[in-house]
Amino acid sequence: MAAESSRHFDEAACERYSMGTLAEHETERIEEHLLICGACQRRVAKSDTYVAAMRHAAAKVRRDKAKARSRIAG
Repeated sequence: MAAESSRHFDEAACERYSMGTLAEHETERIEEHLLICGACQRRVAKSDTYVAAMRHAAAKVRRDKAKARSRIAG
């Protein structure tokens, strides 16, 4: 990630931000930068969409596995 709020941050930092796994000080730096940078706002929006899709897919896999286990057990 960039050291200054005026510089863009990398894809990895963007993904960690979208997943909510950054340290508080890193989150604050990114949020400050997002106030002024349309390009990074679009990157975060894209990353947010990806993270949401992966979470949805993972939840579906868990539900499908649970259903399969209950059919086998029941």
